[in-house]
Amino acid sequence: MREVVKTGVEVDLGELPIIDHFTEDAGPYITNGIVVAKDPDTGVRNASFHRMELRGRNRVGTSLHSRRHLWDYQRRAEERGEALAVAVVIGAHPLFHFGSGLWKGPIDADEYEVAGGFLGEPLEIVPGLSVPVESPAEAEFVLEGRILSGTREPEGPFAEFTGYASERSTQHVIEVTAISHRRDALYQDIVGGISAEHTQLLAVPQEARMLKVLRGSYPSVRAVSYPHSGTCRLHCYVSMKPSAEGQARNAAMTAFGEDLALKLVVVVDDDVDVFDEEEVLWAVATRMQADRDVFIVPNMMGAILDPSTRAGTTAKMAIDATRPLGGYPRRHTLPAEARARARALIEGRRRL
Repeated sequence: MREVVKTGVEVDLGELPIIDHFTEDAGPYITNGIVVAKDPDTGVRNASFHRMELRGRNRVGTSLHSRRHLWDYQRRAEERGEALAVAVVIGAHPLFHFGSGLWKGPIDADEYEVAGGFLGEPLEIVPGLSVPVESPAEAEFVLEGRILSGTREPEGPFAEFTGYASERSTQHVIEVTAISHRRDALYQDIVGGISAEHTQLLAVPQEARMLKVLRGSYPSVRAVSYPHSGTCRLHCYVSMKPSAEGQARNAAMTAFGEDLALKLVVVVDDDVDVFDEEEVLWAVATRMQADRDVFIVPNMMGAILDPSTRAGTTAKMAIDATRPLGGYPRRHTLPAEARARARALIEGRRRL
């Protein structure tokens, strides 16, 4: 809702409550900005989260380190000597965040259409004021501008999801040409770093995406978890009911191929709750032998923000913590009637 509009010399990012988050950060950062851009060849819209360091009245530094669609758009535009028009959305419907900013699909999928699918109705959009990029009509703030061609400036450090102040950056620059917002707009910020507020935004859509991919090849996959202990990005736990020896290893390799950031995949049986890390580690302790059930694949593409990578390459480790198909000792259990009686006693006391 464009109740307040500023363009040209009126643009001043200093009027927004852009805040400092951590001691190590280079300065104030926009942490909840979804950058929307159009494919230079097809016009398909992509939306993705990117950190943005306040660099001046109408200038922010950003990093396209995910090396996904926006990075590819900018690369192709720059090869033509063109700036890439963008709209930065700060604050919108939660389903827009998940349907556009966090959803990862094929490069030919228009993510405004995906957001409409999440919402159950077409996403209401308005045309850009200074750039040919539409934005959600109900956004709290929209910053319009361009990712400059052939321009790189130092950006960072910034406290990333790894728990470290990352100095790795593609050093891109956005020049802001317009700001619009509601009169009583709410500026939404995300606490960065390894906070659960930040990392859970990574885990929730990635778990759903990985579950869909794995079930496409292995229908017995029960659940997928990206645990906080692995920054909700670098480790993945998979539960399944293998139907053949070696299937758990194949599932782990599928996960590595699908998500370049992963460094560790642990595959467990379907009786293990992958959202309870104690259960996963129990399965590793009692169903895994390191010389038989661990394998490592060296020199694969990794997450560039992982400080342990070697120029962006990493080793991948998989642990098969599933039971052999030929038989295994049974887990001890409690009788169903005893559990039901205990539950009834607890519920009865709660009602007192």
